Amino acid sequence: MPHQSNHLTNTHPDDWQAAICVDDPITGKTHCIHNACEAKALLERSWPHCHGSRFHSAEHACDDVASGHSRESEARAAFIAAAIEAHLHVHS
Repeated sequence: MPHQSNHLTNTHPDDWQAAICVDDPITGKTHCIHNACEAKALLERSWPHCHGSRFHSAEHACDDVASGHSRESEARAAFIAAAIEAHLHVHS
């Protein structure tokens, strides 16, 4: 059975150069994330229930991008770290 994906086809000026896709081994879903806004939405709505410090760092990094206090690249790195901490399979 193929994985479900929430891949978007439109690009946005704030999109990361390469999307980050995470596979949830429990649900079998794949989520492809293109920018800090999408990362924040996934962190809030579809993240595994066990959160660690990297999860909270990623939330703050995404919020900082939204408020203009941080760069997309910093949110991307924080999101990847949170995904690894949550034992999600990360690929691009």
